[in-house]
Amino acid sequence: MKKAAVINDLSGIGRCSLTVALTLLNTLQVQACPLPTAILSNQTGFDSFSFLDFTPYMGQFFQHWKDIGYRFDSIYSGFLGSKEQIKIVLEFIQLFKEDKTLVLIDPVMGDNGELYSIYDEAYPTHMKELVAKADIITPNITEFSLLTGYDLAWGINQEKIKSYAKELAKLGPKQIVITGVCDEAHPERLMNIGLDFNKAIYFMKEVAYNGKSYSGTGDIFASVLCGYLTHGYSLEEAVDIASTFISQAITYTSDFNLSTKEGIMYEPFLKELSIK
Repeated sequence: MKKAAVINDLSGIGRCSLTVALTLLNTLQVQACPLPTAILSNQTGFDSFSFLDFTPYMGQFFQHWKDIGYRFDSIYSGFLGSKEQIKIVLEFIQLFKEDKTLVLIDPVMGDNGELYSIYDEAYPTHMKELVAKADIITPNITEFSLLTGYDLAWGINQEKIKSYAKELAKLGPKQIVITGVCDEAHPERLMNIGLDFNKAIYFMKEVAYNGKSYSGTGDIFASVLCGYLTHGYSLEEAVDIASTFISQAITYTSDFNLSTKEGIMYEPFLKELSIK
């Protein structure tokens, strides 16, 4: 069975990070091996939460994996709490990446046009060091802007997106998926934009949008993407499946009086995910 090292936080409530990654990757016949960055009672969108920083333990945690000879088909990194954790993940990649190991980096650091308040303005520069080691990255449109300087006021300007993404790809990642891009002509939907510089492919996939911002949708998207890419699916195939999965779950969740802090109700659609 394929194996993925998943580096992310563990939030007990909120349908995000490791909670969804383990479920989705295991559903997709990938053994998900979690390396926690932090352990939280619930995701940080709630008014209060408990937080255990796992930074002091991460190195010895994965050194044991190396000592017992564990190898991974993919390495998938999500939320990191500090530039120190970025350095730790860089060490992890250096230790475990082999010629055919897929490295997927979800550069979690902002949303809704702003850098998350837990980070200083230098954080995107540090994140670029990690992005440079990736095969594929999955920034939302805010994170794409923070990494490249793309002006969010441009909306879906396809030529500018291609140009800025091309410069970003020069750092290392030859596949880039930009999520949550607003389509001003169709406010009932968002777009996920994929660029595969290995094949000179550019494409867009729409995602249902009900005007709400739910916890964990980026984690769900990246987890599904990682699962299918680990099995050798093309980027466009994987993005199409992940976008459809997210759309189904958002549409379903809209019928319930559920706080956005709880995330989307994706569980009924797990049966839709399969490897052919």
